[in-house]
Amino acid sequence: MIIMLVLLNVDGYKLTERWFLFRTLLNRRRRSAISCTDCRHEPPVMAWDVPILDKEDDVVTVWKPATVPVHPCGQYRKNTVVGVLQAEYGLAPLFPVHRLDRLVSGLLILARNATKADLFRQEIEAGKVQKQYVAKVVGEFPEDEQIVDVNVNYNAREGRSTAEVGYSCDGSSIKGKTACTKFTRISTNGIHSIVSCKPITGRTHQVRNLF
Repeated sequence: MIIMLVLLNVDGYKLTERWFLFRTLLNRRRRSAISCTDCRHEPPVMAWDVPILDKEDDVVTVWKPATVPVHPCGQYRKNTVVGVLQAEYGLAPLFPVHRLDRLVSGLLILARNATKADLFRQEIEAGKVQKQYVAKVVGEFPEDEQIVDVNVNYNAREGRSTAEVGYSCDGSSIKGKTACTKFTRISTNGIHSIVSCKPITGRTHQVRNLF
């Protein structure tokens, strides 16, 4: 939740302290200088720093902590990876080559100019870049490699995705885009499992929906 504090000033007087003066000025129908200052307080994040792992002339690689969004979105403006790097290290402009969900931690690559960002985009579209996630799940994951190939339907209004298989109740085709991910168990103690997740396609919320 964003907490907003609004301070209204009339001719240099705070409205909260000079309400009677504000009414008097309006009654006189005089031209008054009215200014409004709003102070936005963003939701807190559970990280204080964004460690830089490698910095080159046109690329910077960082470790994105969980709970921190990659770029300004929704209620977040300053508490983002881009915002922290600009404020703490003076790195600007920055162009995220890819993104990680707010609650996900991991390596994040950012281009330092539009030309390099476009080059990365072309390589990603050509399938030359591969991503791998490591997840901890509840239960004993199957030992054999699991390939999940279903449709993922992203609802932009609700900000969530759902996995859909087969046909809908009315016989129509399922919605969404095809999504394929390979899952391989790394280890397990019978209660939890560490799983390697390799997305073949790149859909919003793909990995979390295909588990």
